[in-house]
Amino acid sequence: MFRYPSIVASVAAVFGFCMTCVADEVILDNGSRIVGDIQDLIDGKVTLKTDFSEDMTIETGQIKGISTDKPMTVQLNGGDRAVGVLRYSDQEGQRVKSNGVGDVKIDLGGVSGIWAGGKESPEVVAMREALAKNPWSIKLHLGIDGQTGNTDRFSINGRMDILRKTEGERLLIFAAGRHTHENNNDTIKEILGGFRLEVDVDDRWFAFGKLGLEFDEFENLDLRTTVSGGFGYFVIKEAKTEFKVRVGVGFKNESFNTGVSDDQAVAELGWDFMREFTRWLLFTHEATIFPSFEDTKDFRLVVENAAEIPINGDQNWKIRIGVRNDYDAMPEPGIERLDTYYFMNVVWRVN
Repeated sequence: MFRYPSIVASVAAVFGFCMTCVADEVILDNGSRIVGDIQDLIDGKVTLKTDFSEDMTIETGQIKGISTDKPMTVQLNGGDRAVGVLRYSDQEGQRVKSNGVGDVKIDLGGVSGIWAGGKESPEVVAMREALAKNPWSIKLHLGIDGQTGNTDRFSINGRMDILRKTEGERLLIFAAGRHTHENNNDTIKEILGGFRLEVDVDDRWFAFGKLGLEFDEFENLDLRTTVSGGFGYFVIKEAKTEFKVRVGVGFKNESFNTGVSDDQAVAELGWDFMREFTRWLLFTHEATIFPSFEDTKDFRLVVENAAEIPINGDQNWKIRIGVRNDYDAMPEPGIERLDTYYFMNVVWRVN
C-alpha cells in the first residue's frame, strides 16, 4: 500500500535534485552555499533570489565563487567582456565557459559587473532611469593662480556647462573665459561660448548641430562665429567607454579689431573619446578640425585632453587637469599659430 507514495517521493526527490543542479549557486568564504537565481553583480554586490528570500545581497568580499546554469555577461574592471556560464571549483577557481573565447579564468575582485546574457548592463539601465527622472545638470569650473614679488600676476579661468541628456538626445550649452593680469597689464582676455545638440538616429548614428562663439583680445579677434552640422557615429558606446566620430559642414565668420572680416565655408571633422578607468579617474579627449573649402592649407585644429579626479564620495566635486591646443594654420600677422593652454580647475556638478 506504500508503493505509490514511495514512487511519488522518489520522483519528487529526482526533480528536486535536478532543480538544485541547474540553479545558480554562490559559494561563500566560510564554505556555505546559497542556491538561487543570480540577478546581477554591480558595485561589488551580488543580488540573487532564493526560495526563502526574494532578493538577497551579498558583498563580493564574502564570496569565494559563483556557478550559474545560464549564460551571463561578465565585465572586467578594464572593460573587457565575456559571455558564458560561470563555474567555480576549489581546484580550478572561478571560470567563465564562453563559446566565443573558451574557458576563461577570472578573479571576482577584478569584475565590475555581471548580468544575464543578452540583457543591458545594470549601469546602463540605472543611468537611463536617472536621466528620465532628471535630465538636466550643471557643471561649474574654476581655476585661480597668482604670484607676487619680482612678478605680480593674477590669473582666473572659469567655465559653466549646462547639460540636458535623455535616452536619445544630448544638449550642451557652455560659456568659458580666461583673464590674466601681469605687472599692471592684461596679457590674456578670452571668452568662449555656444551650444551643441546631438539627436540619435538609431543606436549608433546621430545628427548634430553646433554654434561656437569666440573673443580673444590678444589675437585681435573681436568675434569668431562658427555654425556647423552633420552626422556622427558611436564606434564604442558603453557605460564607461565612449568613442564617437563626426563629420559635417558649416560656415565661419571672423571679425578682427584691425577692421578685417573673413567669411568661409568650412568642413568639420572630429572625434570624442571618454574612458572611466575607475570611479576615481575619468579621461576625455576631444579633437576637431575645421578645414576651409576655399583653401585646404587654411584650417583650425582644436584638441583638448583632460583627466577628472573626484575629491569626495558622491563625485559632485572633482579636480580637472588638462591641456588645450588651438592651432590656426593661417593666423593674422604677428599672431602665433599654436596657442596652448594648461589648466587645473575645481569642478562642482549640480544635478
